[in-house]
Amino acid sequence: MTSALAITDFPDRLSPMVVKELRQGMRTRLFGGVMLTLHVLLILFTLMSGGAQNASVVSDWFDGIITLVLCIIIPLRGFSAVADELKAGTLDMLVLTSLSAGRIIFGKWAAIASQSLLIALSVLPYVVARFVFGGLDLFEEIAVLFYKWVIGIVLAAVIVALSTQRQFWLRAVVVGLPLLIGGCGAASFFMISRMSRGLSSSTAVFSVISTSGSSGESGVISLLVGLAAWTIFFFLSLAATRIAPASSLLSVVKRSVHLVVLLLLILLGWFTGLSGPLAIITSTVLSLIMVDALTERVNEIPSVYAAFYRRGLPGRVALWLFAPGWVTGFVYTVLITSLFALQVGFTRSLAEAQLVGVSAASTWLIAVLVQLFSTRNARDLLPPFLIFWLMASVLIMLFGGLLLQPFVLKGGTAWFACALPELVPMGYATAQAADKSAFLEFGSCAALFWPVLLFFLAVFAWRHTRAARQEAWRMVHGLKGGAAS
Repeated sequence: MTSALAITDFPDRLSPMVVKELRQGMRTRLFGGVMLTLHVLLILFTLMSGGAQNASVVSDWFDGIITLVLCIIIPLRGFSAVADELKAGTLDMLVLTSLSAGRIIFGKWAAIASQSLLIALSVLPYVVARFVFGGLDLFEEIAVLFYKWVIGIVLAAVIVALSTQRQFWLRAVVVGLPLLIGGCGAASFFMISRMSRGLSSSTAVFSVISTSGSSGESGVISLLVGLAAWTIFFFLSLAATRIAPASSLLSVVKRSVHLVVLLLLILLGWFTGLSGPLAIITSTVLSLIMVDALTERVNEIPSVYAAFYRRGLPGRVALWLFAPGWVTGFVYTVLITSLFALQVGFTRSLAEAQLVGVSAASTWLIAVLVQLFSTRNARDLLPPFLIFWLMASVLIMLFGGLLLQPFVLKGGTAWFACALPELVPMGYATAQAADKSAFLEFGSCAALFWPVLLFFLAVFAWRHTRAARQEAWRMVHGLKGGAAS
């Protein structure tokens, strides 16, 4: 009789990691306090909205408090989600339960996303009440609430990924810089500044929507939701890579998905009239992918390479693009950068295609700095990469404008800006019209130094894995000797 009356709060089909995090999260005082405070405020705002006939100030407060909770407070609950496990030494215990790194990270994010969804659903009665009182567009209000929830869970994925870093100050700095969340590489910064005229994207996108009707609007919404899904996947897989065992092949799944998404964006930019806005989106996606691929430790586990050798010639070819490690990541980034530059060159201009290569070189420059210093031996290459990137960004913001300002005032061309790829976009934008072509040629040639230098560093790093690859070759072919590629 007792077993018949037993009640379980979660079905067995749910991941145990999700159940664990949900139970712990919903029992905290923070969640209860946020929920109670939110509903008290929403009741007051709803009553004020009805009495004031939907005054704009009240509506702004109503939307603002919901945005604050869904897009800031709830996502920030993942700030120390993995770092606390690392410091307490409980992450190894979770791994022993046969939970993969991906499931652990997904469980932590899914718990936050579920709590955010619960709060969003609890807000719906107030939205309906405001509709009854003030005659608002109910479906538009629900759509806006949905978008806020999507933004919140995307930010939660970003913060959970950052929580894999043990350094509290680094997490605090990165979370405090929205520009880093928008795009971790110099490519996105340069593309936004250079192609901002295509960012009459607002006008371009809305003109396409207005001319194409509901089909165009649904297409843009599908694109945005798809990008949100990819962003969540990107940051969760980035986090999973940081805590996964060295024998993991997560890089194969990650890079395969990234390649497919990038190809879809390139094809959309090629065959649609939104090459400008899509170029900005694609550049941001490209810069994020490059950061991930260039911050993986070189792998020296034979079983990792054996998985590729077992598949014959296709596997050996795939090894150069999908095997874990920044060496293959460099080859991978050269491929995807070339594909994007080709699309930009055909759909926009050769100058912007050259700028794509220059912006990629600025990211390769950071990777070179990581490999030249003792940071190459770090347990995780992402923290030193972010530190070098932040230092370069700060120096450029502080001194780049000051150095270029005299040339701008005198109407001259700052040729020295060709030396560093980070300065090329600013120098090109301020160069005299007659000098722009030559400036970009010099800047592109100078930028080639960094991928070439990184190539030689990659060759030396690859030679250190020769013993592991030879052992993998013997594991697959049962040979006593032999060489591996």
